[in-house]
Amino acid sequence: MDKFSKLSLLVLCGIPLPDLNIDLDRLPSPGDVLSVVRSAFSAFLSEDCVVESIDRLEPVDAPGSDLHLIYVYGHAWLDHDSPRVLIGSGQPTEAVDGFELMTVALSRTSPERTVLILDCCHAAAFDSLIRSPLPVPRLVVYGSGAAESAIALRGDNASRLSLALHRGLEGPRRLVDLTGVVIEVAHQLSSDGVIAGQDVSYRMSGAAVMLTRGTSPAIRRRERTVSIVRNALLASGALIAAILGLAGWFYWTHVLLDMSVGNLGSIASSEITLTVFQEDPNSNRSDVVTSNVIQGDQIRVWIPARDVIVRVGAAYRDNAERGLSFPLVLKPGFRSSKTLNLALPSIEQIQQHPNMAYVPSTDWIHGRELERRTQVTPFWIDLRPPTVDQYIPRARSLMQAGVLKPENSFLLTSMQQSASIDAVGLGQLRSLNDNLGAVFGVIASGTSQQVSAPGDIVVGARKAPCPACPAPMTRFEAGLYCSSQKKRLPSDLEWELAVRGVDGRVYPWGNQFDNHRANVPGLPEKGDPSPSLKPVDAYPSGVSPYGLIDTVGNAGDWVTNSSGSYERVYMGATYRYNPEDATAFRMLPVTDDDYVVQEITARCVAEPPGS
Repeated sequence: MDKFSKLSLLVLCGIPLPDLNIDLDRLPSPGDVLSVVRSAFSAFLSEDCVVESIDRLEPVDAPGSDLHLIYVYGHAWLDHDSPRVLIGSGQPTEAVDGFELMTVALSRTSPERTVLILDCCHAAAFDSLIRSPLPVPRLVVYGSGAAESAIALRGDNASRLSLALHRGLEGPRRLVDLTGVVIEVAHQLSSDGVIAGQDVSYRMSGAAVMLTRGTSPAIRRRERTVSIVRNALLASGALIAAILGLAGWFYWTHVLLDMSVGNLGSIASSEITLTVFQEDPNSNRSDVVTSNVIQGDQIRVWIPARDVIVRVGAAYRDNAERGLSFPLVLKPGFRSSKTLNLALPSIEQIQQHPNMAYVPSTDWIHGRELERRTQVTPFWIDLRPPTVDQYIPRARSLMQAGVLKPENSFLLTSMQQSASIDAVGLGQLRSLNDNLGAVFGVIASGTSQQVSAPGDIVVGARKAPCPACPAPMTRFEAGLYCSSQKKRLPSDLEWELAVRGVDGRVYPWGNQFDNHRANVPGLPEKGDPSPSLKPVDAYPSGVSPYGLIDTVGNAGDWVTNSSGSYERVYMGATYRYNPEDATAFRMLPVTDDDYVVQEITARCVAEPPGS
């Protein structure tokens, strides 16, 4: 007769990376499933049972004595009949082969004391992998057939198997044969007339697992807790202990922010505010935790030691905007110094960079592989690309100065050729252009990775982008536009940092794509209009951690290539791309073999003096 002295939940709930072409259903949270499993086996857990949740690929250590329950929960799929999984909980994760998972996870287990339950899709496909020389558990339970999907009940915040085990283990029986319970569960799930059947099976490699029912550890812990609380309340120091405990918890989970804003009030036309947002990229959440008016040149405030954004806001006398934000990933702890010192750039810098965001020196996470990097030199970057209305006067000025020719400018060429069409009375070509462009766009959608949009069959007959849309530019034109303002194009790494922030998120707003935050419509439904450029400010909720607007989708941003061989590259994709391509880190080339790409604009960078 045995009890479990250790319960290990192995979590397979990672988020597939964009290049992994699989569609996974949303599951109840691992924490909720662990609660159900723990409750189901509560009468058979030892008093000092260790309960753990593992969300990375590592060996699961056997307990010193008694039985060990390893409960594997989450996603699995078949790749050439072999199972693959995503180890983790809500973060982008590389796929792992099922054999590697079993090899690593079982390497430090004691097989004669181990019960392994696989609560995932295609669970029985693991059977051929759990063989000698691996440590083969005493009992293995497969929650679904080799070609079958497991069923999760989101309304009950649990998996179907975990709920069935909970029901099967209930009752007054003091001695329980776990194999018999599994057989009962298999019968129930295969004959359920409401939900599709689920093929539960098992394999034994030793003696039957006979469990002895005892008082639930949860009840024992509750009784001990009641006794401790009662005694503490009777003691004279109960209130002081509670206060000290609360203070200790607060000190552990917070840091003291000391923010210096200098003489920012001298150029501001409103109150200066300090707002702190707590970020949860996995759910695209950004919640305000504190907002304060800054009096004087400094403010001190306690903030959570979490993933946060510290933002200084004000209206300015020149009616321009500034992005003054500090994305931070802070760790809790009892450090000797709990003070975080931040300072804005000088008032002169802030005044000299209207409509730009400040990006300070910082550590951050780069690329699909989440590589840690350090940005040594601070810089300023445009909050928005120029609109068509804003750019045309500057383009004409550059043309008059002799540095820009019409053939090097999309807009100037289009305007010039459109005027020629009108001058000879061929305005009807525009409707012909639209109709033919739509036809060829549909044809292109069958061979291109991009979402199709109407082409420009008759040069100059295509409709110009809207006045508030980002201004399309050639690569030469974009560099000229920036240099004419004593700025330059950003490098790919500078652009990624300004758009992504420091926590490694996939999109400017988090890790989940949201079509309400960017112009990335994907393939249109039948009868819907073809995708096209939208105004720069059409998606204000897609703002980046540093305050940049309209960064992914819509029009791409030209960048200089600091990490590859292509010369003409851009980031942010365009409205023609699918959501998985319009990330905050993907760099795209424009080669000589490509059609002329017209939906790329410029977002310029200025470096602080002396950098």
